[in-house]
Amino acid sequence: MLNVEHISFSYRKKEVLRDISFTAKEGDFIGIIGKNGCGKSTLLSVLSGVRQPACGIVSYNGVPLFSSKKSICEQSGSVSSDTAVSACTPADIIGYVPQLNPLLPELSVRDNLKLWKRKHSSPDIASDELFRQLGLTDIMHTPVAKLSEGLKKRVSIASVLQNSPKILILDEPSAALDLPCKEVIHNQLLTFSKNGGIVLFTSHEEAEFSLCTTLYILKDGSLLQVPNTSDKHTLIQQF
Repeated sequence: MLNVEHISFSYRKKEVLRDISFTAKEGDFIGIIGKNGCGKSTLLSVLSGVRQPACGIVSYNGVPLFSSKKSICEQSGSVSSDTAVSACTPADIIGYVPQLNPLLPELSVRDNLKLWKRKHSSPDIASDELFRQLGLTDIMHTPVAKLSEGLKKRVSIASVLQNSPKILILDEPSAALDLPCKEVIHNQLLTFSKNGGIVLFTSHEEAEFSLCTTLYILKDGSLLQVPNTSDKHTLIQQF
C-alpha cells in the first residue's frame, strides 16, 4: 500500500503542491492529468524522492520511504536485520521514468540496461523475457543515439522494470509516440499492474484515461479525484 500524506512543495515562494494526500493499493493504475505547468512533473519527482517536499510523507506498507536510514524491508519486518543491512531501499521499491530521456546516448541499449540494473533485481532470464516483450532483443548492441524516441522510451521503461519495483512512476510515458509503440508500452504497464504493481503516471492522452482504476486532476496545487462517470467535456471544465 502506497500512502501519500499532506505533501506540499514550493518553488521560489510559489506553492506548487498544496496538502496532497491519496492512497494506492496493489494493482492500482493511477492517472494524473492537468494543464501544462500545473505541477504534475513536480509531484512525480517528489513521490519518487528526486525532490524533497516542504512537508508531508510518502510511505509504503506503513514505512516512510525517504526519511529513515534503515532499509524499507527491515523496518516493515519482511527481512530480519541480520539478513542484510540494505536488503531493500526506496530505489528498490520505486521505479521512476522521467519525461526527459535519462539514457546515455553513446552507450548501447545493453550497456544502458546494465548501468541501471540494481544488485537485487530480476534474474537474467526474467529480464531477457521483459526485453523481448518490449521489442528490444534485436537492438541490444545499437547505440541509444541511433534509436527513435519510441524505442528510447521502451529502453527507459525496461531499465526500471528489470529491477522489479513495487511502484512504477512515469511522466507522460507515451507522449509523441506512434500507435504501435503506445500499445507495447500500455500492455507492459497493464501487465505490471495485474501482477500486483502500482502504476502512477501523468498523461495528456485521452485514450489512456480508460486504463486507470483512479484518475486525478491536479489544479491550483490540489489533487482532485475524477468521478468514474466523467466524460471529456466534464474533464475539460474541471481544468
